[in-house]
Amino acid sequence: MASGSEDLKKQLEDFAGREIGLEAEQLKWLEYPVGASHYTADGYVASRMLFSGQKRCRKATLLDVDGASYTGPDGKRILRLSDYACFPGLFLRGFREPVNLLATSRGTQPFFVTTTHSLVETDLGYGNILDTEITVCGWDTKGKPAPDVPFHWRCRLHAVIQGRPPVFPGVVLD
Repeated sequence: MASGSEDLKKQLEDFAGREIGLEAEQLKWLEYPVGASHYTADGYVASRMLFSGQKRCRKATLLDVDGASYTGPDGKRILRLSDYACFPGLFLRGFREPVNLLATSRGTQPFFVTTTHSLVETDLGYGNILDTEITVCGWDTKGKPAPDVPFHWRCRLHAVIQGRPPVFPGVVLD
């Protein structure tokens, strides 16, 4: 006999029309983790001078963010990095290149995933920033778009952060 959590998971999956990528016992918390983030203020970004080719190193705040999702009915999923990263005590002003991105399909079935990214303007409630939009595409072994492919992703990039943030309505910081 199925437990109450297993019954609830089955009902939610029937309602959503897809498998929900979490264990039945996680449903009791009415929330589930979608990503994790870490930043370091003592990183560096290396650049090349256009004409001389000389390397230039600049101190930079680096952000490392990861998460899990699945491809949609068209074999794609578009994510905004600001939806997965937390910035308690920091005032995010945006993201810059270089953006290093990796995605890997999860599961026992053979699927491929590819990624692209772009910097797009986003309003976080205190003004517009350059957010990072990530597109993950799932492919079957014949190269056709594959829906419902579960995947993990990870992104490391340059984050522009200043002082203390304003108060965000509706955001809970632990």
